[in-house]
Amino acid sequence: MKSVYKIPQKIKCLSDVRKRRSIPLFNIVMPVLLFLMLQYESFHTVFSAPESMSKRLKNCIRGRIPKIDAVRDLLSAINPEEIRVVHEETINIIKRNRVFREGTIGGYVVAGLDGVELFSSTKKSCPDCLCRKNRAGEMEYFHRSVVCMTVGKSPHVILGQEMLKPRDGSDKDEGELTGGKRLVRRLKKAHGHFADIIVADALYLNAPFINTLKENGLEAVIRLKDERRLLFKDAEGLFNQEKGKKKTFQKGKKTIEAWDLTGFEMEGVPYKLRVVRYHEKWEEKGKEVTRRMWLVTTLEQAGYRVLWEIMNRRWDIEENGFHQLKTYYHAKHCYCHNAVEVIFNLMIIGFNMRELYLYRRKRSFEGSGISRKSVNRIFCDELLTEKVKRILYEKGG
Repeated sequence: MKSVYKIPQKIKCLSDVRKRRSIPLFNIVMPVLLFLMLQYESFHTVFSAPESMSKRLKNCIRGRIPKIDAVRDLLSAINPEEIRVVHEETINIIKRNRVFREGTIGGYVVAGLDGVELFSSTKKSCPDCLCRKNRAGEMEYFHRSVVCMTVGKSPHVILGQEMLKPRDGSDKDEGELTGGKRLVRRLKKAHGHFADIIVADALYLNAPFINTLKENGLEAVIRLKDERRLLFKDAEGLFNQEKGKKKTFQKGKKTIEAWDLTGFEMEGVPYKLRVVRYHEKWEEKGKEVTRRMWLVTTLEQAGYRVLWEIMNRRWDIEENGFHQLKTYYHAKHCYCHNAVEVIFNLMIIGFNMRELYLYRRKRSFEGSGISRKSVNRIFCDELLTEKVKRILYEKGG
């Protein structure tokens, strides 16, 4: 975190707009990042529980321990763009160090794109809240983000996130497609060629979104589910005539049949599309289970087995990314309503640092059988020693 990515040094350079600065900005933001990375469930747990946290706080803060109100006030005053820049510089270092030089799936660097809801409330709101009516007819306020994360081979790195914005008047709030296109353009501007392929759910099978990917040098692999689409009907008619039939292959306990044809058209898309259908069979509890899966892609060269792997590894963003962020990093908890984006970006930086440490620095972690909870306990115990403060505050840190 310090020697390679220089996170502490960059936090020291954040703008401090407070009039009273009795506690340095670094003494607040750096502990917040550490405790988010260590998956503490709330600021109260950290800053309002001196009997259990006093020693840990003193071992990572030089000087006065901040009160919880001071923490929230400062985080609310920080410009989210500054934290985003810290994250973007981290991703650029990851690219420069060629972390994904061999690709994540089949030689390609594959990134998943999906939306995640952080938290909701019927009582508290802020100017950046989206709104909707719940089943009880009450107005509900919530925050939602579109996240882009590498999928396939570990480490799984969150490349960026884009908060969806509310709109004035009778207009509907921004949807995932709008946020997704904005995120792709921003990642391209910040990092150049940040991935080879974007894999996404059926919601993203949309002409403007596919065009945005192609304009930014990316290929699309998108789930096809809507049987009413002309694209689906055209492909199904040909597949039912056994056109495009490929060799059956085995993946674990699954036997998978595949049909693969290219040359399809979609309104608004000036590129030829490829449609692949998979029919999976496997045995579960003595019974045969079947599943059909369709995808649409702009890729011409990738094999149908690689495409199957890409579509199945799309779940990494749900199972590893969102599951970890919500369950262990407590992203669904509102730490501070006026600093949602700042905290979420800090959380993402912490998530990436842990992933890189476990899979790049401690290469023995993968396959070791050691749980992430055990790793977290070890990290928390490290805060009982004074070496953390020495590392953070020594010259250049």
